[in-house]
Amino acid sequence: MKYFFLIFLCIVSLNNYSFAQLNFQEKKSYEGYCDCEITFLTADTSTNDNLGFHILKTGYKMAIVDKTIVRGSCWDYANAIYKQSGFESQKYTIFKSVKSGPYAAANIIQSGDWIYHINHQFNNVEHSAIFICWKDFSKKIGITLSYSGRNRNEPGRFGAYDLNNIYSVFRPMTVIKDGKK
Repeated sequence: MKYFFLIFLCIVSLNNYSFAQLNFQEKKSYEGYCDCEITFLTADTSTNDNLGFHILKTGYKMAIVDKTIVRGSCWDYANAIYKQSGFESQKYTIFKSVKSGPYAAANIIQSGDWIYHINHQFNNVEHSAIFICWKDFSKKIGITLSYSGRNRNEPGRFGAYDLNNIYSVFRPMTVIKDGKK
């Protein structure tokens, strides 16, 4: 297990950005959130075997490196990450319900999934986010990348959320053309 920030340092190096380019505020936004599997550090992005990693890499670049502003709602922000990653219309449903439940089992959620959950930290409203990893799996506290919505003029950010009430999960997929992925 490696610390979460190592994943993003790896992503940064994959994009030819050096750690020196990250300022203190950027580092603060993800440092020490959680532990993630070593597989992210060694993910092979030259194949379609780890599509979630492509989503995370794009989301990181948009939020931390480029500070991309996507005005609108949290849904607009998650959609922009999928679109920029090339998966806007290439996603499939893993789990779908309604705000009142039933809710997805935590063990089906993967890094890079687009989740809809109840935001217990803000008036129990619906919220869309990109799932990063579990900070505390037993308590269902997860790290996500999202935008607070309400047309704010700010980039997305990482945050810890109570994810006990995830009611929809979508995952990127490879388009099949001529019988080949």
